[in-house]
Order: sequence, then structure tokens, then C-alpha cells
Amino acid sequence: MKDKKIVYYDSGTSNTRIYLLNEDFEVLFTEKKNVGSKDSAIAGSNNVLIDGMKELYDVLLQENELSDEDISEIYASGMVTSPYGLIEVPHLIIPITIKNFAESIYCHYEGKRFKRNIYLVPGIKTTGDDISFINNMRGEEIEIIGTLDELIKKCPDEKVAVIMPGSHTHIACIENDEIKDIISNFTGELFYALKTATILSPVLSVEAKEFNKEMILKGCENLRRFGINRAIYICHAMRLFNNGDEISRLSYIEGVITGAVGNVLDYYCENFWTGCETAAIVANEKMYEIYSTILSQSKFIKNIIWMPISNKKSYAIDGLRKIINSKI
Repeated sequence: MKDKKIVYYDSGTSNTRIYLLNEDFEVLFTEKKNVGSKDSAIAGSNNVLIDGMKELYDVLLQENELSDEDISEIYASGMVTSPYGLIEVPHLIIPITIKNFAESIYCHYEGKRFKRNIYLVPGIKTTGDDISFINNMRGEEIEIIGTLDELIKKCPDEKVAVIMPGSHTHIACIENDEIKDIISNFTGELFYALKTATILSPVLSVEAKEFNKEMILKGCENLRRFGINRAIYICHAMRLFNNGDEISRLSYIEGVITGAVGNVLDYYCENFWTGCETAAIVANEKMYEIYSTILSQSKFIKNIIWMPISNKKSYAIDGLRKIINSKI
């Protein structure tokens, strides 16, 4: 009889990735399908998502010569816990420890296609009377949990701001094994909207291997001086009057959009996250370059750590391992 294996789904708005893991949480197989909660929302039913997940599962079993009985447990995180996922699971309220988190894994029996339990990792949120400080995430929380062991080694007993760039860039305030607070921001979606639906499309369509750091900081400066509307317009004027090259203009607009994240981090460090002087950027090299340039001007962040991600490195799997081990 084959050794038992674990299956894990990382499911977002547009894409779902499946992983086959052994008992040491090593990746044995992975595959992706362009299906997510957005498709369920459009269809008015989550059947399209369930079908897509089952198709991935069947491919995984076939490619690895396994049967359903060889899979001990199936876990899933991300938008699968949203209203357009498998089933809506309430966000957990922070602050929360990893032990509390592990005890809150939701067991969902999927009876349409899988006909077995799927264990869902819930998202997290802040609460309060002032809407200005409401934040939430689904999917990034498991990646943040996956960074903790490495962070504790690098920054023992420190309060750390963990930055997760993406469509919605999230920042979590971490201290030891506890998620203290989070900040949620529009970044990637704003960039995409400007790229696809505004006159700035030619500027944002440029592929860059490196950036002009001086222009990133210029974007940050104009964001602070003029606000986001005029700061973005200035990029249009740069192109209109042929000011700078393509990389300079792209770097400038990155500074405007991402610089806003740096501004809110400084605000939180000053008013709520007292003593937080270290930022860990969980990103590819491109996003690390942009964020580290912006944070180099921070009034509060003194240390910047890069935690690289790639197709071969998933902090979500590290987070799953930590959650499961915390249940034992």
C-alpha cells in the first residue's frame, strides 16, 4: 500500500493551484487551472469551481498513479472560503495565535464531486467601529503563517511588518507566533485598472527587468505633495511631452501606487505598531526592489528582509505544515 499523501489547494479569484505533498510536506506534484471564485460569481453557482478543483484532483491522481484512498487529507485556502467559494467560512478575528488558528480549521463535506471532507483554512479580519481601520484577507494568512519560523530565527522577539504584495497588498504585524494586526490595500488591481482602462496603458505595458530607483522615489514624493490624482497625471504628462524614457515613467508610476503602501505602513508604525522597525518583504525580486526602495525612506522601518518566492518556493505550504503540526 502506498504511503498516505496530502493534497492542498491554493485557490484565488481567477486561478486555483493543486499540490501533492508527502508527510514531510515536500511538493511531489503541482498543477494550475484558470478557475476561481470569480467564475462562480459570474455563473451564479459554485459548481464551476468545484468541477475545476475535481478536474485538477483527477489529473493529480492519474499523473501520480494514485487513488482517492491514497490521499489522507485535502486542505484548501484562499477564496474557497468566500461566498463564491466552496462554502462561506467566517473570518477569524485578530489578534490570533497560530494554535487558535489551527483549532479553527473548518471541516466541509463536499458531496457533489469529491464526496469527502475538505479542510478549509479561514481568512482573518480586523474589527472596530471606525471603518477606516477595517481590513481582511483570504489566502495570504496561510502564507504569513508560513513565514513565522524563518522570521523568529532572523528576528527573535521583534515586532515585524510582513508585506505580501499582490492584487490586494496586505501587511501583517507579527510578534512571535501571533498575528497582531493587518493592513489591506489596493495595489495590483489599481495598476491593472490603469493599464487596461486609461490613457496610461502604454506606460504600464512596458516590461522592465530593472527600475530607476530615483524615479520610484520621485513618484513617492509627488504622491505626498499632490495626492494620488495629480501624481498619476504627472506620469501622463511625462509621456505626452517625452520626459524620460519608458523605464523612468514606469518606475515613477510604481512609486506612486506602491508608495501609498509605504505611507500607510509609516502611519501604523507611528500610531499603532510602536517599536516595529523591521519589514519582511515576501515577494519576487522585482517587487522586492520596488518595496525596498520605497521603505528606504521610511521614518520607522530600519531593517528590511527579503523572503523570496518562486514557483519552487511556497510559504503557503510552510503555513499548512505549521497549522497541521500545531493541531497535533
